Amino acid sequence: MSRDALLRKADEIARMIGCSDAAARFWQARAKMENNRRAQQLFETLKLKTNNSLGLQAVFPADHPRVRELDAEIAKLEHELYEIPVAMQYKEAQAELNELMQGVVQLLLNRLSDRVPVERGPRLGCGQGPNGTGCTCGERD
Repeated sequence: MSRDALLRKADEIARMIGCSDAAARFWQARAKMENNRRAQQLFETLKLKTNNSLGLQAVFPADHPRVRELDAEIAKLEHELYEIPVAMQYKEAQAELNELMQGVVQLLLNRLSDRVPVERGPRLGCGQGPNGTGCTCGERD
């Protein structure tokens, strides 16, 4: 099968996912979420604080007071957000759609692994060297 034929199949699968019941539920839930000002505010604040937490965790240990304080704020926001029904619908619809897409990718990886070498996850270094742990030639250091 040619590369173009494979890409056409991939495009067809993408369109099928886009037209799936899971995608329809996601877009309906997202529209409801966008019409709920309080849910939007909480969601945006949650995203900001989550990103801040990830930044802090890169600098401080998990038990650092600033990290713990921010994590407590995040937990409070999540609790408040998930008390709003449209937010829960959005979360569930998003999870369902993600699960569908991950299932398609996982199926491809599983089917291919018997026929071609498949790397699962990020590569370390350049992929050369002992046990694929990185380049030992010094050119990529």
